[in-house]
Amino acid sequence: MKALILAGGRGSRLNEFTKNKNKSIIKLFEKPLIEYNLDQAVELEVNEIIIVVGYKKEEIITHIGEKYKGIKVSYAIQKKQKGVVNAIECGRNLIGNSDFILMLADEMVIDAKTKDMLRKFKEEDLFAICGIVSEEDKYSIGKTYTAMPNEKGRVFRLIEKPKVKINNIKGTGHIVFKNEILDYIKRTPINAFRNQRELVDLIQVAIDDSKKVYIYSITENYVNINTKEDYDLSKKMVKENNPKVLIIHNQMKYYGGAELLIVELANWMTKMGIKNDILTLSKSKKVEEELINTDIIIPENNIDLRPPGYKDIKDIFKAIKVFRKKLSEIKNNYDIINFHDFPVTWSLWPRKKPTVWFMNQPPNLWSKPNAGWFYKLLNKVRILFDRFIVRNGIDEVCVLDKSFHKQAYDRYGINSNIVYCGVNYDFFSYGNKKKAIKEYNLKEKFIVIYSGQIAEGKNTLDCVKAVEKLKNKIPNILLVLVGKEDLKYKNKMDLYIKEKKLEKYVQFIGMIDKKEKLQDLYKAANVGLFPVGKQGGWIAPFEMVSSGIPTVMSSDMGSSTVAKKHNLCIVTKEYDKAILEIYNNYSKYKKQTNKAALYIRDNLSWRQYTERMNSVLKKAWKKP
Repeated sequence: MKALILAGGRGSRLNEFTKNKNKSIIKLFEKPLIEYNLDQAVELEVNEIIIVVGYKKEEIITHIGEKYKGIKVSYAIQKKQKGVVNAIECGRNLIGNSDFILMLADEMVIDAKTKDMLRKFKEEDLFAICGIVSEEDKYSIGKTYTAMPNEKGRVFRLIEKPKVKINNIKGTGHIVFKNEILDYIKRTPINAFRNQRELVDLIQVAIDDSKKVYIYSITENYVNINTKEDYDLSKKMVKENNPKVLIIHNQMKYYGGAELLIVELANWMTKMGIKNDILTLSKSKKVEEELINTDIIIPENNIDLRPPGYKDIKDIFKAIKVFRKKLSEIKNNYDIINFHDFPVTWSLWPRKKPTVWFMNQPPNLWSKPNAGWFYKLLNKVRILFDRFIVRNGIDEVCVLDKSFHKQAYDRYGINSNIVYCGVNYDFFSYGNKKKAIKEYNLKEKFIVIYSGQIAEGKNTLDCVKAVEKLKNKIPNILLVLVGKEDLKYKNKMDLYIKEKKLEKYVQFIGMIDKKEKLQDLYKAANVGLFPVGKQGGWIAPFEMVSSGIPTVMSSDMGSSTVAKKHNLCIVTKEYDKAILEIYNNYSKYKKQTNKAALYIRDNLSWRQYTERMNSVLKKAWKKP
């Protein structure tokens, strides 16, 4: 099965949008119209997507490229605008012997049941199946076509742009065809008025030949965008068909990876027309400045927040109580709740509301590996209670990768949704290397950079130990450590550095006030190093790769499965050997990293992360 998407027209009635661009590239909530159809093709798991282009064809070809979300994309050229049938004919060679689903790039079909339509097509061995919507307005039906079917949905007559309302059936351009329909093109009469073959006439010839053509109701939300009014209606339709989301997270004061993820998620939801707010115990000015149009709700509390965690178990239970109280007041203002991290997952139960938990890690005492028997016993009790709450109070669980998917199944017996995190490739692919070298005195150094929290859970000392083994093998090696420092752990590192006489090989920079400085530092690096354990650190290695810098990461990291599968980083625990390998074959690894960066650009954007999250949110929202 292939998808044939028609995107050749200019859209003259949308002149204010299409003066200098193809209509299908117009953005609706930061997403070009054509991509709404491309996403449906991806969902159908077609073998190939064929796009018929004409007006401003280079714009579409450049924007989409040779692949879309892993599926091959080919292009057919329609030299003159001679209608839909001619466009299909232009794509004939690329369609080959395959059956195909037709889509029009300027159609908005929200929550389309195209999978169900395709299943009926295959199971009943149909010749064609036309996606239709129920429509009361005869003027609206008159813009496309209508069908006259029997009680089972088999069509015996199609009528193009009916002047009189026959029924409530309005045809769309979403149609699945047997390949044999291509043989009917030459038999299709040329419309005397428009001097071209019409889609309805093409299908009617097949119907008259006793071919099985059916209709299928694919959505309640459809607009063919031809005018400014259609465009505005589409925006309204998208908003109304997305849930209002309340994101709940422990705190937004410390701006780590989890908080970055939430800010990006909230902003991209806003760009997609999805109303969202954040319920949390704290905020920072930076978070407020970063958010586009999201309210931060902070309930009154006196909890001693020690980002990124709580001081003790007592404060954890105080936080649950605060969240529960506030949530009982505001939960009815939202359609769905998106939890991030323990203990907020305990704040709703047993009151029901559609819920999705983005699980960075199953809650445990991972940060206290040497905990005594009492805490270990308490953790076992908490695990049992947590399992009960999640299984009975959470509709869907999202995780970052397969390793977390396994953890979710082992702990809760739940098949979670794998939703890869986003990376800001566009930002980190740029940077001023010379500026960073001058500001931090890095001239003539072989720079190894670690960024993230400097703490025991992140195994930051392993960076120092790796450099210790390399100091006599790599001239002028320098380890640069960027991030918030856990003072107790920093003191431990300082003692080690002093004892081993490594002061000239290690430079602490601390927290950076502007992300542009981090952008510059990444560009100045020779190697990125991330010895992080199973908790956190998902984004930073891929930001480094986006900068074009060869990167080494721990095989314990959750994101290592993604890195290994797509050859994005060197995945190992022998950090010194990996860095030396890069040093001795730098051009090879630089070239490999540039290729990996393009994979990140095409597959791990924040927009794609939000789209994946939104599909899960909508699934939970629409559950019976």
